[in-house]
Amino acid sequence: MTLSQINWPLILAGLGLFLFGIEYMGDGLKSYSGDKLKDIIDRYTSSPLKGILIGAFVTCLIQSSSGTTALTIGLIRSGLMNLNQAVGIIMGANIGTVITSFLVGLKVSKYAVYFIIIGAFALMFSKNKKTKYLGQIIFGFGCLFYGLDLMGENLGMIAQVPEFTQVTEYLAQNPWLGLLGGTLLTTAIQSSAAVIAIIQQMYGAGAIGLNIALPFLFGSNIGTTITAILASIGGSIPAKRAAFFHVLFNVVGSLIFMIVLYPFQSLINWIASLIPITPELQLALAHGIFNITTTILFFPFISKIVILIKKIIPNHAKELQMDLSELDTNVVQLFPSHALAISKSKIIEMGQITIETVEALKAYLEQKSSTAKDSVLELENAINLLDKKITEYLVLISHEQLNDHDSNEYLANMKSIKDFERIGDLSINILKFVEAIFDEREDFSNEGKQDLIIMLDMVIVMINKAVSAFDSHQVDDINFVDEKESDLDYFTKKAKQRHIQRVSNGIEKSALVNSTYVDILSNLERMGDHCQNIAESYALEEAAFTPSEPDSAFSK
Repeated sequence: MTLSQINWPLILAGLGLFLFGIEYMGDGLKSYSGDKLKDIIDRYTSSPLKGILIGAFVTCLIQSSSGTTALTIGLIRSGLMNLNQAVGIIMGANIGTVITSFLVGLKVSKYAVYFIIIGAFALMFSKNKKTKYLGQIIFGFGCLFYGLDLMGENLGMIAQVPEFTQVTEYLAQNPWLGLLGGTLLTTAIQSSAAVIAIIQQMYGAGAIGLNIALPFLFGSNIGTTITAILASIGGSIPAKRAAFFHVLFNVVGSLIFMIVLYPFQSLINWIASLIPITPELQLALAHGIFNITTTILFFPFISKIVILIKKIIPNHAKELQMDLSELDTNVVQLFPSHALAISKSKIIEMGQITIETVEALKAYLEQKSSTAKDSVLELENAINLLDKKITEYLVLISHEQLNDHDSNEYLANMKSIKDFERIGDLSINILKFVEAIFDEREDFSNEGKQDLIIMLDMVIVMINKAVSAFDSHQVDDINFVDEKESDLDYFTKKAKQRHIQRVSNGIEKSALVNSTYVDILSNLERMGDHCQNIAESYALEEAAFTPSEPDSAFSK
């Protein structure tokens, strides 16, 4: 048989169907579970050991270590998870990928058509969203193994090609080339599961021996890190650190097992002689031993590895760290008043993060810094997560018996959370406008940018005073925010007029600036409204407010 006689289009079609099945099934599971997977990772990863277990569990479900790593990076960026916890999840994610190898070894592919039929019917005829998502999961699962079946029927024929026999003999004498081949192939396909499945099919058909299959398997674990590397390019420091650990973990593990390749090969052969398992399951077992052993070797050194990574990839900016363990649900029933005080302290923390968000937005406007832009996105994500967690805590408190004072406190807390969250949303709105302008290599006029910077400074001062008013209920702080809000409204009106004048005189040359500038001003003005809401969030006595119109605080 020659290479030209092998049905390569069918092999490629099978590979495409396999990759589509993994992606489609993972998307369906994410849609079906909503934020539950993220909540599981967030809630049960207080230690690296728990992180390993959760990482393995989530990856078993979504069949994508890259997907688990992406969810983890999102939590690191939000400050809700540290690198110590994240490395546990990444190690666990590697263990979770073994499930695909075992499913391949168990010959699930012979039932693939039934999964496709059931999934297709659920997708086509169900009107319930959950059922449709479930159908998507089943359909993707069927496609995954049907594609594998298509590949397997044709890959076995390669063993009859004389040129391929020569290549395998050469690789048998040079296993490090097998490691390189597995790395490059996985880098190209961007799926270690697909490469390992191909190796299992070829090993099962007798096309290659275990001495070639194992280096390819190790190489696939190195190649899968390309997804994390690509995701971290231009990303945040935490994302780069997580990607670096992913690479370090897989490279070191692969090198260790390459050094002990022949003893490891003998171990797999010995296990296969004791237990009658298929060649495909032999490789699945090898894959499992590889990942579990590497995890055991790394586990005692997690803290030291984290310190090393932080030295290699330093972060010169302030790192965001939040501790939500204080939102203790046990306190709610015993001391609801104290629980309200806890939630208030977390809202004040949310306010400080909101200030940092607007400051980062100002830095991006002034310097066009990608670091500042990333900071806005990370901080706003943290605001959203705080909004969710504190709101859930307050809802629990609302079920308890509250006196009048506590009821007012509860309402003030609930209202202020939403105002801080809206300021974060408005920051993202402005960021998108400014980013669109910078992406087109355009810019604001000097006068136009100066007006925006002045308004951002005003908003920053207002948020600071609003947080102070929310914390201490000082009448002076409340009045100050009220006065500043009036000043901001007046300044917005004048800034719009100046913008129209600049456009008429041809000073503002960017068409994109011309069409978005007023929207940016409106978003800034709305930030001021939310600051006023926060400052006045408590139902204070009427005498607490100044009855007459206050003087302008613009010059204070």
